[in-house]
Amino acid sequence: MRLNRLIAAIPILLLAACQLDSRLSETPPVDELATVTSVIMGPYDLHLPLVAITWAGNSKVSSPCEDKESQRLCSVPVETLMESANQGTAIAASSLEILLDDYSTFKNLKLDRWLDIPQLCGQLTQRWARQQCTGPSLFQDNLRRFTLIEAESLTRVNSLGLIGGQKEPIREVVQRMKLVKTEPTADCAADGQGLCTVAMRLEGDVLAVWIVAIADVGSIQRQAIAIQAFLKCAAGKEENYEALTEALATGT
Repeated sequence: MRLNRLIAAIPILLLAACQLDSRLSETPPVDELATVTSVIMGPYDLHLPLVAITWAGNSKVSSPCEDKESQRLCSVPVETLMESANQGTAIAASSLEILLDDYSTFKNLKLDRWLDIPQLCGQLTQRWARQQCTGPSLFQDNLRRFTLIEAESLTRVNSLGLIGGQKEPIREVVQRMKLVKTEPTADCAADGQGLCTVAMRLEGDVLAVWIVAIADVGSIQRQAIAIQAFLKCAAGKEENYEALTEALATGT
């Protein structure tokens, strides 16, 4: 009799377990995404919410692989980023992609769909990040993301990818650019579709790299100014929101 009751209970237990797994799989890690992590690259000590340096639960921070013989950079696990944030320490990075929008949604790769997380906005401690979460975006000219990378790490990076119409990987395009400090340089695809790689040399031989859809000199210059203002006024240890918005408004 007892065995029969146990057998009868198994489907109920399995159903409950499946329901729990389903619920958890649809629950984005909002508290984790709001956590501010310190990332150091060259002279820059950046303080960014995890939502700005991850995508779909994957880290956008890279550093030399533990395997000393490796010629590539390796992604720093999200767990390592969280541990560093909880301990109040900084992560040394060689490459870092910074996302500037879509903070109120989360891509669940397991379910292959976007989930709304408007509750994240109120948990973000930096004012610029809250604005990006609620909208409208502070950044004009469709600046949605950019990558910071040490110039010496260009040959090792594998995360810059390709753009349509360019035969070379983006890292190779940037390598052959003749960069003048703080002046953005563009290299456009030969197919005439408008996609261009833009790079700019910053302090400490750190490069900023991003993609534009239209090679408009004025727009690219404003994006370059916005990136510099973001690094100086938004992502530093002390946020200066007023200085950020002033720089973005004037474009100077």
